[in-house]
Amino acid sequence: MVVDTNKVVDLRSKCPHFRVLIIGRANAGKTTLLKKVCNSIDDPQIFSPAGKKIDLAIVEGSAARGLHDIENQVIFKSNPQFIFHDSRGFESGSIDEAKKVKDFIARRAGSNRFSEQLHAIWYCFPTDTNRPLLKADEEFFDTNVPGKVPLIAIFTKFDGLLTKAFNRLKANGSSRMEAKNLQGQHAQDILNTDFIAPLMSTKFCPSAYVRMDDMRKETSNCMDLIEKTANTLTDDMLKLLFVSVQQNNIDLCIQFAVKVGLATSTELALPFDYILLFFPHIWKVGVDTGAFHGSLLIWNHTGRGGE
Repeated sequence: MVVDTNKVVDLRSKCPHFRVLIIGRANAGKTTLLKKVCNSIDDPQIFSPAGKKIDLAIVEGSAARGLHDIENQVIFKSNPQFIFHDSRGFESGSIDEAKKVKDFIARRAGSNRFSEQLHAIWYCFPTDTNRPLLKADEEFFDTNVPGKVPLIAIFTKFDGLLTKAFNRLKANGSSRMEAKNLQGQHAQDILNTDFIAPLMSTKFCPSAYVRMDDMRKETSNCMDLIEKTANTLTDDMLKLLFVSVQQNNIDLCIQFAVKVGLATSTELALPFDYILLFFPHIWKVGVDTGAFHGSLLIWNHTGRGGE
């Protein structure tokens, strides 16, 4: 992986945000997940496609009436370099919603502006349910969606599946202690059989999948999701953008910084200007190395910088 700093600067100026479509039915844990990704305890801000801020009360009122605009942009103050678009997912018989999502993906894929395109799709499946994959979910993954956007399946609320596994074991005659010791493996077996296997057997299965435990706990994290997303991005420049925007996995920043440095430099010491590219809150615009002249711009989490 060799990175041209000038191209990175050009990409960052044209595309300061990483844009994600998150799909999931009601109570899939999407908002909780996004809060964890953006290190936020506050609710997001909602903006219209034109950039006008929308009152959350209006958004919630529309949702209660069954109205939902996938074009709206969901942004957290703690990390405004992520832009999210929210789909309600495909409840039973929601043909209109499925078409709306596919049309949205196609429109974004057809945009000439890289900043307006989708960069990743996160598809949430709650595992604390008796309906693992809906027919509409299967139809979505059996259809070739335009754009070749990396899609990561996220199995949320695994803690609920643990409870289900515990109750099954107890019902089958296990003692409380036995059920407690076996519930982890039994829950994983259920996840593999009822969720992962049917999903990965679809015609256009996800690029990757992750399992998320109770994201409401302070000790929980989304580092696996961040790493899987980075690994599914085949464009090196887009991967660099994502790694620098995310603020959860510093190890990932170091990993890619070393890869870039070793691939780019013929010296034993890693080039400082390349290393800085991969760290959250810091964006390297240029450096006076003798080969070219520039300046160092430090970006904080608000997305604004200063020399």
